[in-house]
Amino acid sequence: MTAPATTAPLRAFIRLGRPKFLFQSMLVVALGGTIAVHSGHQAQLGGYLLTLAFAWCTHLMTHYCNEYFDLEADRANAVPTSWTGGSRVLVDGALRPVVSLGAAFALLFAGMLLLALLPDTTTRLIAVAITALAWFYTAPPLRLNYRGLGEISCALVLYGFGPLLACLVHAGTIGATGIAGIAVVCGFQFLRMAVMNLSDIEGDEATGKRTLAVLLGAAGLRALYAGGQLAIHAAVVLLLITGVLPVVAGLLVLVTGAVPAWVARQLAAGAMAVPARANAVTFWASMHMPLTAAAITAGLLVDLTARSGAQWQPWFAVCLLTFALFGGWFATAVRAHRTA
Repeated sequence: MTAPATTAPLRAFIRLGRPKFLFQSMLVVALGGTIAVHSGHQAQLGGYLLTLAFAWCTHLMTHYCNEYFDLEADRANAVPTSWTGGSRVLVDGALRPVVSLGAAFALLFAGMLLLALLPDTTTRLIAVAITALAWFYTAPPLRLNYRGLGEISCALVLYGFGPLLACLVHAGTIGATGIAGIAVVCGFQFLRMAVMNLSDIEGDEATGKRTLAVLLGAAGLRALYAGGQLAIHAAVVLLLITGVLPVVAGLLVLVTGAVPAWVARQLAAGAMAVPARANAVTFWASMHMPLTAAAITAGLLVDLTARSGAQWQPWFAVCLLTFALFGGWFATAVRAHRTA
């Protein structure tokens, strides 16, 4: 029995949206909610689901938008990896570019509807900032990732404003521990995006896309990544010493530092010039982000449990389910990566 004629276009459309990255925004929402719970507030299931729906909608919108407006740069990229250079669906001609743009607009409007349901003016304004930065990451007239501002805008959208929004939906406020945790993951995301753009440097240079990799050059970008990682890990140690970050959360972040240390060594050894090694570098640079978000979330939950006498809270079930979903996908992704 032959498959329906719509199967191939549907699969291409799903692949175009790159849904594997949604695990990152799922963990971001869990992190923000955990910050609120850790500070003594009760997480609300409705607020969690609304924030997650907005995060996923905006995340997918960004992917479809980028696929359309980055098409020229993706076509010029002769050595994409599994994690950079776009989905290749439009490059390969599997779907027309207008499909991607139409999906981006549909998700933009859906996100605006979800935004209107947020509880107060502050959360709505943060959501507006997230939407604007996400859309203009590649879309004109701002095209932030074409002007050396893509790395910082992506960091702010996903790992800065993202967990902040999730926290404020539940708590309405945020303390020093939450700000510190968000600052750490936001800084790591900035460095991770710099590495991702380093992988695409040749195609970006050819099409006038001025990312940090293009502006700084490969050597400058490698120095930025290594120096930035050292600075953020030193800051984590300081936050631990001063008690701003709970001990378990800080130690787990330091343990995940083995991943960027490996990435930095590979960059210094010229791994980006070898396609298979470049794929490994971008894979683990990407995985460092959800692993760090999970580390801080788990550390805050352990600290909360120790302080509250191991009292069960419904939020723990949400986080356990999040960890289980991410863990299952992560194990599958690592196996697939090793096989490739």
